Amino acid sequence: MAKKKDKPAGFLSEFKLPQWTQAAEWLKHPRAGRYMALAGLLVVTAVATTRGLAYLDAHVHSLPKYDQFVTAVEWQDLPDLLRRPENRHILESVKNRIALSPTDKILDPTLAERVGRSLVDPSIGWVKSVEQVTVRPDGIVAVKCRFREPAAYVQHGEACYLVDATGFRLPGWYNVEDCATSRLLLIAGVVKPPPEIGYRWHGDDLQAGLRLAELVAGRTFRDQVDRIIVTNYEGRVDRKRPQIEIATNRAGSRIWWGQPPKLEDGTETTVDQKLALLDWLYHEHGRIDLNRAYVDIRTHPNSVSIAKAHNPT
Repeated sequence: MAKKKDKPAGFLSEFKLPQWTQAAEWLKHPRAGRYMALAGLLVVTAVATTRGLAYLDAHVHSLPKYDQFVTAVEWQDLPDLLRRPENRHILESVKNRIALSPTDKILDPTLAERVGRSLVDPSIGWVKSVEQVTVRPDGIVAVKCRFREPAAYVQHGEACYLVDATGFRLPGWYNVEDCATSRLLLIAGVVKPPPEIGYRWHGDDLQAGLRLAELVAGRTFRDQVDRIIVTNYEGRVDRKRPQIEIATNRAGSRIWWGQPPKLEDGTETTVDQKLALLDWLYHEHGRIDLNRAYVDIRTHPNSVSIAKAHNPT
């Protein structure tokens, strides 16, 4: 039996409808109207929600119940130094620099940023950084800062200035006599003048003095230390004299410390050996200066050189 021949594919059998006509065919779907109505509803809902939220925000801002005045500033996570009653004046001085006015309200969108920006002004001195400012519904502005803490006095001329452990100058200046009884050590002999409040006091001599002050601060003999003298730093006055000296609370007595901590060249005893010697002198003899004009702790880890005793005639 002869097979039936297939008809050759004609032009119309290969023609495809354009995309827009296919979309038009979709519109004939029985649920197309429902889908379009749903899409339109979603668009209307989104627009209405946006406008409604904007209206609600404006409305809440206009309600006296919610937009009340700022009532107080509350400090968060204060360091121990600023928790002490005798140092509350520091917080008051900082608070007085905050950009707040009696007319400020809690729903002011710029309030938190304005408070934070005012606190990072270097001339305040005490604020190292602002961590967070929160405006609470009860009218309180909660502020969390990192504060600089005083590490030593620095004498320049006839006045003393407070600095933190990295050399940033803190507010205030003091008479030298008033610093003598402070728990903070005094560093004397720095060359460069003091900077403006809130800026670093540059100078390797000051940094050397601060490092030694930190080492001495917690020792048992601390009460016998009057000041750290860096006048001869790097031998700039007399190369035969020690670079750093410690003046004790006995008039005219010095501890010949020598090279700056962390900058030793191996020609002197180490920092630990020097501190151990001073501890030993304190516990064994009661005074680190042995009641002499000087005690040299630079040369031997187990002994010291001392000035000859003065024999009155």
